[in-house]
Amino acid sequence: LIEKEASTLTIIKILIYLLPDFLSFTIPMATLMGVLAGLSRMSTDSEIVAFRTMGIDNYRILKPVMIFSVITWLFSSWLIMYMAPEANFRLSKLMTQVYLKRNVSEIKPGAFYRKFNFYTLYFNDIDNRTNEWKDVFLYSKKTGDSDTIILAKRGKFVQDKNMKDGYITLSDVLVHRYKKSEPEDSYEVTTYKYLKEDIRDFIEIKQTRRSKQLIFPKLLEKMKEEPGKIDLLIEYHRKFSLPIACIALGLLALSLGISTKKGGKISGFTISLGVIFIYYTATVVSENLIRKRVVSPFWGMWGAVILLFLLGIILFYYTSKEKTLDWNKVFDFIDKIKKGFMNRFSDEGKTLFVLKVRKLKFRIIKLIDYYVVKKILFSFLLIFLSLLLVFYIIEMVERIDDIFQNDVAFSYLFKYIFYHTPEILSVIFPVSILAAVLLTFSLMSKNNEIIAVKVSGISLYRLSLPAVVFGILISIVFFFIQEEITPIANKRAREILNVIHNREVRTERKEIKYWDLGYNREIYFCNFIEKKTSTIINFNIIHMDDQFNVTKRVSAKTANWAGKNELILKNGFERDYENSYPVNFSSFDSKKIRVEEGEDLFTIKVASSEYMNIKELKEYIKYLKKNRSGTGRYEAKLYYKYAFPFSSLIMVLIAIPFSFIMGSRGTLFGIGMAVAISMVFWFVFAVFSALGSASILSPFISAFGPLFLFTAVSIYLFINIKT
Repeated sequence: LIEKEASTLTIIKILIYLLPDFLSFTIPMATLMGVLAGLSRMSTDSEIVAFRTMGIDNYRILKPVMIFSVITWLFSSWLIMYMAPEANFRLSKLMTQVYLKRNVSEIKPGAFYRKFNFYTLYFNDIDNRTNEWKDVFLYSKKTGDSDTIILAKRGKFVQDKNMKDGYITLSDVLVHRYKKSEPEDSYEVTTYKYLKEDIRDFIEIKQTRRSKQLIFPKLLEKMKEEPGKIDLLIEYHRKFSLPIACIALGLLALSLGISTKKGGKISGFTISLGVIFIYYTATVVSENLIRKRVVSPFWGMWGAVILLFLLGIILFYYTSKEKTLDWNKVFDFIDKIKKGFMNRFSDEGKTLFVLKVRKLKFRIIKLIDYYVVKKILFSFLLIFLSLLLVFYIIEMVERIDDIFQNDVAFSYLFKYIFYHTPEILSVIFPVSILAAVLLTFSLMSKNNEIIAVKVSGISLYRLSLPAVVFGILISIVFFFIQEEITPIANKRAREILNVIHNREVRTERKEIKYWDLGYNREIYFCNFIEKKTSTIINFNIIHMDDQFNVTKRVSAKTANWAGKNELILKNGFERDYENSYPVNFSSFDSKKIRVEEGEDLFTIKVASSEYMNIKELKEYIKYLKKNRSGTGRYEAKLYYKYAFPFSSLIMVLIAIPFSFIMGSRGTLFGIGMAVAISMVFWFVFAVFSALGSASILSPFISAFGPLFLFTAVSIYLFINIKT
């Protein structure tokens, strides 16, 4: 959006249009999490036991839960039936307009710009004072029977208010024009003090609504027009089954929450993730079975919801008889895994370690370090796995429509998720370590352990050291994944995604560029290159001097390579110029010329930075520079690869002061704070990265700027804490 220079209003509209579709999925999840987390905390604090001693049974507790669930059901129904389809369609239209919009920021000096209809633009430099182009070359194909070259000392592109059309203003202009059928006798040279060239966009895309973009009344009309169409039947049942899941999940959450005796809100959060994953996996599988005609649309879309209702009713009946589900066994099992994992930090292990370092008369690693690392590590693993599960749900929901629409084997979805996992880790690692550090120190503060540490003479700086070391280790691990695993995995993920989307897109390709600048300021261009015969159609060379005046032009109907650096031109002419005016003309049937740039004159290797590590990206930047192509975007990505692994360490640095500021506010507050800080961090990182890719900021500042900014904030906050 930044590269396309989208307005603030456009960005706000996009966010608004995204919201209804997200909410229609997240409200059922939030209903489950809200009820389950709240009742789990009440059960852990023995409030449910207190209710029962007062004569308040489960049926009385059911009332507020059902009222809440019905409200979320009604709101979710309104969203999925009316708001989400309309917002989805408007978002699609708006994004199409953004992508088709003229991107002025892409017009760079020293590069050919061909996205204007009927024009190719080139200029040598930009006047930083007036923002005007200097030494402008404009090739026009507005009239098909004429060849027109416009040279100007100054120029500028002005965009209309509709951000679609515009015009180029030129000053001190020289226009060379001739009829293609009479290149010798029809030549004209015209001078202008000022010239305006209109640039119009004739691209229009007519968009039709997909089944998901139909509001409920329109969906019913469409079903009458196309009875029995699977897509419409699935969407019809989804508009009812997805919202009513709020009630089913609310009932299930009530039973599960009352039965939870250990773990409080965090156990409710963990159980919720498991239920959500099972529910959405079941709906995805059911939809696949519908499209394969294994089950009917009704049973496919309603099966998971009916199962939730039955499970909720059975568990509610079970708990109403004051029979408790023994969730403690589950959490005890987790504790056993935790203890087994931490066996290396047992007393015996610590004694052996101390014996080795006692010769130094001091211990580098203290008992408090083991304690802090153990807490951080356990929180990190729990949050990491939870977030990974959430991302897998998101990926399944996002890709499932394309899987069904393009009739692709269901296994491709799981293959894509597997290979996409390293990319997902780049988001999860920093957020997980941030939340883990926040929770560890805030819970220590809640349990008055921070006070005990201070009393024992250990400062908060020393207490925070294990967290910083942990952040460094995570950064090193992430750097290894980024360099050794992610590029290969991204390539494989893209190949699988292309199968899912039913398209052919190679991760690396050679692209014909049709326009190129030679080593000695020659402008080479052609109309077409036949792949089979490698014949260049309508080949041209325009020689320019230091003052950006035309000195010579060679044109031929066809050209073929006779060697690595030699071209044979056929059926063409050659024209010499003096002071930008033609003086000599000669035609030829065949002519051999030498081209220093060689056979790769009109081709360039196009690759994506996400499929390269740092070493490969450096090599590609060298290649682009050699071919006089823009490298700004790739240089920004190179510095990004250097900077981004440090994000985990920066998250630790920002989490430490925030965790001490939070004090004893609890687990969910810590998770909420982690989400908020992460959103701000990603937003700042994304903005800086986009500004770097658009060459508005230097590559170094765009990559390391957010890190310096957040480090400065963390240092400032830490300085103001009593350590």
